Amino acid sequence: MTGVSRKQSSVPEQPAFPIEATRLFQQSGQVMLTFDLAGRFTSLNPAAARQFARSATDLLGLPFETVLDVYSHAKARLMLERTLVEGSVSDWELDHLQPDGSPVLIGYTTSLLYDDTGELTGIAAVGRDLTRTLDLTARLAETNQQLEGALLQLEKMHRALKATQAQLVQSEKMRALGQLVAGVAHEINTPLSFIANNLSHLAGLTPNVQRLFETYAALKKYASNSEATAIGNAEAAAGLAYLWDDLHDLVAESQQGVERISHIVYSLRNFARLDEAEMKEADINEGLASTVRMVRPLYQGRAEIVEQYGELPLMLCYPGELNQVFLNLLSNALQAIEGVGHVWITSSYHARTIVITIRDSGMGMDDSTLARLGEPFFTTKPVGKGSGLGLAVSMGIIEHHHGQLLFSSAPGKGTTATVILPVRGA
Repeated sequence: MTGVSRKQSSVPEQPAFPIEATRLFQQSGQVMLTFDLAGRFTSLNPAAARQFARSATDLLGLPFETVLDVYSHAKARLMLERTLVEGSVSDWELDHLQPDGSPVLIGYTTSLLYDDTGELTGIAAVGRDLTRTLDLTARLAETNQQLEGALLQLEKMHRALKATQAQLVQSEKMRALGQLVAGVAHEINTPLSFIANNLSHLAGLTPNVQRLFETYAALKKYASNSEATAIGNAEAAAGLAYLWDDLHDLVAESQQGVERISHIVYSLRNFARLDEAEMKEADINEGLASTVRMVRPLYQGRAEIVEQYGELPLMLCYPGELNQVFLNLLSNALQAIEGVGHVWITSSYHARTIVITIRDSGMGMDDSTLARLGEPFFTTKPVGKGSGLGLAVSMGIIEHHHGQLLFSSAPGKGTTATVILPVRGA
């Protein structure tokens, strides 16, 4: 943000209650803050200091982003900018991180501050702790409802996302999606285990039943003519000559189908990675492959995805964040293809650096468009098809990993996105 100087032609005269105002500021249980025009703290009440687990002395003069989760930085800056333009905003929800890493959601209402001459001097904000609301959502996600319940929850979340689309930040959308994906994957996995176990048991029983029938077949010569005829008719009606081969094939094919579903569930759970809010060693190739498995069915028959993974060391990172980057880049590449085309994904390691490229045969971009990639709210997609936040968030994530996200493109020649990640301690 940059400093802005404004002056009101006339400021309504307000009654002055300095003692009561000071008491309200000091004794209020709600977070109360003031900022200068550059978004730096100029005051905060004791409730705010307790909420942020930082003293007022430590925070004065520091930017508001100091107490925020990295994914809320862009949204906080937009909140302050909108306040300067509109005079006030309401119900802006921002994530804060406690010293122990636990998130706290606070909803803010802001207004402008003027001095006695009507000169704009800063911004005031009042915050309300929404942690209980966040905890309720988490508990709903942890109830492990049946598949029908998870789908109903998806519809509810979709309606909520549409209602708050103007304020939505990409990180919040990905977190909600991850919770849903993890819930659906869990609900599918439980009945899938029953089916897999039953098929395995059936596969073991089939040879025994076949031997039993063969033993009975040897006794047909002792049957009367009418009995032998009846048995022969029953065998013909049942197709006994082909039954055993068909039964073996049916069980084997069903087991293969269950295994494919199991791989899909694994990919969903691997992509969500809700348990990986802290840095850990992860296989980057595994994250890429799981993201491809999620996206490929959506473009089957329209775009071929070619994967070529090199041998990579484990990397200390935030796997869920990197999966979000891979999803954004892969989705953009596939959407850039008109008609039928290809996307090539490669990974390699050299000089203590992991390099990932995602190249498409799409329409490409000119230099002016390339120069604006990563600019918040800039999108090349039609209105309603993109928020312009995906690449901005992706660049922030890669910078958070001390890496680089580079693009090269030309009209009609496709686009190549290159992710460069240093492997510390390699």
